[in-house]
Amino acid sequence: MELTEFNNFLKTKYKTDIVFFDQFMEEALYSEFGFFNTKKVRSKKSGDFLTSPEVSKYFGKVINNWIKTNSLKSNIVELGSGTGSLIEQITHQKIFAIELSLTARKELRKKNIENFESIENLGFDSSDLVFGNEVLDNIPCSIAIYKNNKWFEKAVKLSDQSLSYHHVEARDEVLDWININGIQGDENIEVEVQFNTDQFLEDISIKLNPQYYLFFDYGFEQKDRKKRKYKSLLRTYKDHHLGVDPIQDPGNVDITYDVNFSSVSRKLETLGYRLTLLSQNSFLIENGFNEYFDQLQNQLLLSEGLENLTINSELSGLKALIDSNGLGGFYCLIAKKI
Repeated sequence: MELTEFNNFLKTKYKTDIVFFDQFMEEALYSEFGFFNTKKVRSKKSGDFLTSPEVSKYFGKVINNWIKTNSLKSNIVELGSGTGSLIEQITHQKIFAIELSLTARKELRKKNIENFESIENLGFDSSDLVFGNEVLDNIPCSIAIYKNNKWFEKAVKLSDQSLSYHHVEARDEVLDWININGIQGDENIEVEVQFNTDQFLEDISIKLNPQYYLFFDYGFEQKDRKKRKYKSLLRTYKDHHLGVDPIQDPGNVDITYDVNFSSVSRKLETLGYRLTLLSQNSFLIENGFNEYFDQLQNQLLLSEGLENLTINSELSGLKALIDSNGLGGFYCLIAKKI
């Protein structure tokens, strides 16, 4: 995609030459020019990144166990389903897929997975479970900057040949989010403001009133933010590697950030949920991981040749799911309606 073409699209849609970062991120990911709406399927080995379901089919099998244990049966919905790799692993109940990407929805249709662009398109108004794996980190965030004892926002200035950052006075919704979450100003830290995530969760609760939420993602708790060595927790990915700054290659890189799970937990609590926050490896181990691992270990002892290689590969995938320095270190958030 030509940068000029994307700039003209933004100028026409927003009728300005300066857009807030969350607006830029929304269009760079999900518009007709967006990263997730090209012909390329992103979440696969030949794409740009892998998530837990692509690493091991047992990720979904363990979630399936958890769903059965909690007797969740009615109108289960996955957010950000991608090409449906996780849904294919959960066999206990029919699951409805919500996916913004037209490219991914084409893949879902090929697999006969019922899918919709938005929760508003669903034909029901209650749900036992709404869940998502690595979906919160792609909800467009704003970026707040603290300098001279005042909050500003990072905005994107549009010109024909390039994009650049520009600091503007913070919007009320940004300041409200900062205050509600008790964020202290620090000139050495940029704040990924998740007020769009708050609205996203509120919209789901109004539409579906889920009995449970289940989310997996990389992130942090606010009390630990200063332990992170990076000024910004926003980054891009392309071809399984860290990419350039988002404004250098819009539409061609995934834009993502570490989720503030303290903020997400606070919002869900205000919506009437009781929260459990744990690591992904703890969730997996509590819900059947060891049984699958032991089964594969026993099968390995009796196998040879190609079968032996296949089982070894499955064991490697399982180990990756609980590696504390990787996927196992992700957060798992369980919210139950009070």
